[in-house]
Order: sequence, then C-alpha cells, then structure tokens
Amino acid sequence: MKMMANKAKLRDVFELPTEQTMKIFHDRLISIPVTALSALKRELVASIGEDRTKGVFIRYGWHTGVSEGEKVRNFEWKDETELVEAGPKFHVIHGYLDEVIVDDIRFDEDGHVDYIKALWSKSYEADEYKQTNRLSDEPVCHTLCGYASGYLSTALQKPILVKETKCEAMGHERCEIVCMPVEKWDEEDRNEHRYYQSSSMIKELDEVTAKLKTERDYLTKAHGIHKELIEQLLSTQELQKITDLLCEKAGLPTFIEDEKHRIIASSGDIDLNLDLKTLGTDTTCFTRLSHGRGILRTPILFENEIKGFCSFLYHNGQEPTELERMIIDQASLTSSIILMNENIKLQTEQNIRRSFLSDILDEKMDKEELYQVARYLELDLESDYWMLTLERNIDQTDLSSEVEISEKLFRHLNLFLKERGINAIVSHRSGNILIVIDYSSCLNCFADRTTFINKLLKHCEKRFKGLSFYVGASSVADSLEELPVLYSETLTALNAKSDDKWILYYEELGVESILFQISNEKTLDRFVNNQLGVLLEEDKSLELITTLRDYIENGMNINATAKAISMSISGLRYRLGKISELLDVELDDTKRLFSVYMALNVLKAKGKI
Repeated sequence: MKMMANKAKLRDVFELPTEQTMKIFHDRLISIPVTALSALKRELVASIGEDRTKGVFIRYGWHTGVSEGEKVRNFEWKDETELVEAGPKFHVIHGYLDEVIVDDIRFDEDGHVDYIKALWSKSYEADEYKQTNRLSDEPVCHTLCGYASGYLSTALQKPILVKETKCEAMGHERCEIVCMPVEKWDEEDRNEHRYYQSSSMIKELDEVTAKLKTERDYLTKAHGIHKELIEQLLSTQELQKITDLLCEKAGLPTFIEDEKHRIIASSGDIDLNLDLKTLGTDTTCFTRLSHGRGILRTPILFENEIKGFCSFLYHNGQEPTELERMIIDQASLTSSIILMNENIKLQTEQNIRRSFLSDILDEKMDKEELYQVARYLELDLESDYWMLTLERNIDQTDLSSEVEISEKLFRHLNLFLKERGINAIVSHRSGNILIVIDYSSCLNCFADRTTFINKLLKHCEKRFKGLSFYVGASSVADSLEELPVLYSETLTALNAKSDDKWILYYEELGVESILFQISNEKTLDRFVNNQLGVLLEEDKSLELITTLRDYIENGMNINATAKAISMSISGLRYRLGKISELLDVELDDTKRLFSVYMALNVLKAKGKI
C-alpha cells in the first residue's frame, strides 16, 4: 500500500541535510538540553514518584513519535519495512541515541510487520543515568520507548507496544527493545501499556480522598465499637455480652466457639447444620455456604495458640464489608483478653487448691484453718472425699519436656472434671498426680468408680500419645482431715501394680494391705522370697503354689480341699507332702502358714499368681 499525498519519496527525504529534513516534517523545533530533561526527571520523581515520572516521559516520547508517524505516511513509501526503518533515523536526528540496528523483523501471514527487535547505542537516558555511577534495576529509556511505540503505532496503523529488555544503565553492552502488537504480549507485559494512557491526577486525588473518607468513617465506627467492647471487658468480662453487642452493632448473627468448635456464646439461636471443624482457619476468612449463606470467621489467639473462633453469619448472598472485618478483628482481640483473664483466674484458683492440698498432706493446717480455706474454695464440708494417685512413665533424659507435659496434663484433667461438674483438686507430689474428688459429684456423673477412672485414663491417653498410667484408688472418707490417710492408701494400692493390673483399689487388698504399706519394695520382695522362695524356684508351673493357697483357704482341711479342687485325697496328700518338704514347714503349723498365706496374697495382688 502507498500514500501519494506528497510526490516526494520517503527515502529521498533522509538524503537531505539534517536541518532541511527536519523542516520538511516540522514547521518549528526547539532544542532541550539533556541536562535540563534530567533535572526535570529528578524533580518529578521527588514530586510524584518514579512510577508516575516514567509515565510522563513515556507519553512525551509517544506524542513525538505519533506526530512524525503521521507525517511519514504523507510521503511515497515502498513497503512497511521502509516505514519501520525511518523511525531509527528520526531517533538519531533528534539526538536521542547514536546508532540503531534493526536486528530482526518478522511479518504475519498477511505480510504486515508483526515483530521487531532492535539494538540502541548511546541512549541519552542511559548515559545520563550512568553519571550516577550505579546500576539500575530496570531499563531507563522511557522517552525512547514511548517514541518508538508512538511512531510505529501510527506509521503501521495498529497499536504497537515497545518494551526495553536490556539497558546500558543496567550494565548491558547495548540497549535492546522488542516491538510487537499489544495483543501478542502476555498479560504481565501488557500491563506496561498503562503508562501510555493519560490520567488526571486531580481525578485520582478525588478518588483517594473518597477512599480515605470511607476509611475514616469505618475507623470512627470501629473505634466506637472497640470502646464499647473494652467497657464490657472491664465490667462483666462475659463472652455472651460480647456476642450481644456485636449483633446489635453489626446487625448480624454472631457466635463464639471454643477450640473444640463448640458454640459457647451466641446472639440467639444459631442454626448452622455445619461441622465447624471443616472451616478451620488461622486468619480472618469469609466462606460461602449453601443457600446464599456465608460465614466470616476469625481465630481467637491466646498463648500463640488458637483457642476458639468469633464468627458473623450472612444470608441472601451478602458478603462482609471492610468495616465488618475490622469489627470482628477487634472482637477477636477482646475475646482473647477475656479468655486470658479467665485462664489467669483458673490457674490462680488451681494453684491455691494445690497449695491447700499440700498443706493438708504435710499436716501444716489446724482444723479451724483447714475449714476456713475449704469454704473459700467452695469445697463441700459435708461431702465424702475420695483420692486417686496417678503414676505415669517419665522420660528422665528430658525432664524439661516432662514439666511441660505435666502442666498440660493438669489443665486437661481440670477441664475434664470441670466439664462434668465434678468438684476436685488436682495436684502433684513425688512425681505423681493427685486428684481429690468430691465423691457425690463423681457419682452424679458416673455409675461407679471404675467407669470414671477408665473415662479419665482414656481422656488423657487420647491427648497425650505414649503416656500410660497406674492408678491407686483410696477408700472414701467423710472428712477433709483424713486426706493424709487417703493419700497413704493410694500409695499402698500402687505397690500392688503389675503389667496387667493398672487400676488398684486399696479396699481390695485385704489384710495384705498392711504389708503394702512398706514403702521399700525390696523389703516386701524379701519377705515373699523368705516365705516362698524355694517353692517358687521349684514350681515353675505354679501348680504347687495354687494347691497350697487352696489348702489354706479351705481351712487346712484335706477333704474339703480335695473336693474344692476336684482331686483325689491321695494325690492331694502327695502334693502337700512335697510342699512341706520344699518349704520345711509342717502344714498344721497355723502361725507359720499365716505368714506363707500373706506372701501368697502379695503375689496375687501383684498379679504374679
């Protein structure tokens, strides 16, 4: 295609002297020193920032290129290649750079220019930047790129985006540009096209002012709600008050859940039909639910852990505003403080209870003082009390970790008891965990003691993998003054522990409980060995041991024993004779056999027989 508005050929124009060539294209030209442009750029950067300054110089170059692109089309030209090659000549004539090399030019299927790659030498913008003696992080030839884009877009009659891929200011040997139709660039590179669009700073300032006014209004309202939340915090410290206030101010159903996703406070009935565990999040997050509903949820943090969530519910396709996000974040903070206060209060009470129990066991309190503190701790003085001692496996190589585990275990035990309405004191002593229980409050929740203990152990083992426990259970006393006796009973019961017996009741020990009160395990083992050692060594199948126990329990009567164990009298006499020989004891020696029977019961209690 050719335009013949002027008979002069485009290639001939550039054969003329430079001044004459420029007069053909422009009625009047002015020169601007490079130093002046550089000073202008610095002032603009200081006033409106680097990004806006880049846009100013790109548009300056663009308008220059558009002007000359329009004029070249009034000359006779051979093809689009000739139009393209005229652009670099203008670049040089204007003094923008010293040399342009068109390194590659490609055409589409219709024969139109589709891709250009060119190299620039001695760009004035790159040279000026190099005067700072530092390297730029990105290309700086904004005027040149703007010019090239404006010229090519006008001369070729289609939008061409020019992007500088290498720059001398960045340390490259030459500047390099790529020119392609806008639609051929990827989305990230097409974003560069925004610099070619003129924009009104006044309009942008108006938009920013409007946004700031909205933000100010939001902050004012959020501050007012925050103030009311703090007032509630200082007055009642109840989560229910918080949800009521939030519902009133935000006009949205509100609820607070604990770390187990149970709703503990809400503004009326909350019908979710939803497993809240599936919505776990560690940031403020809006989730769309079914039937046009949604939930805005934010975590309640305490001790760097998520202790619950505060939520707004939305209906009819509504979505949260920025103000509502600000409000719920404030509510989360207030809820965290309330939980912290409740935790401090709970820990303080637990520490007092621990100290109280320790003083009772050490018998440091007289009766009057004991009952005064018990009333303060709201312990029922008329109730019966029961004690458990939990003995667990401890890793002696990592005692710091064991201390942390013990504290967490105390918290979970207290939570287990509190949730079930059981009045109790949880403490520790000699590496074991002590639990003093209001017996009537325990029976109100559980059918019997064994069910309660099994539930307690399951609760602990579920949350603390790898822990195992032995439990010594005391008898029931009708007075707090008897707690030292109950504690002694639990330790006595624990002496009867074995691999297959981990719940031990003092009351089930019988007369041998007296022996189990011997604190030295070796002394107890020596007693058993003295009474039965030879027989135990010889009788690996325990046949003689069980026969001896049956004989004693049947009143040392041969006929009754033979009948009880379905054995012939002659066979029984043979066994008893062998037992008498091994133990060197007469089987009608009542005094001697009583000691033997005590040793047998110790073995039975320990699960050995």
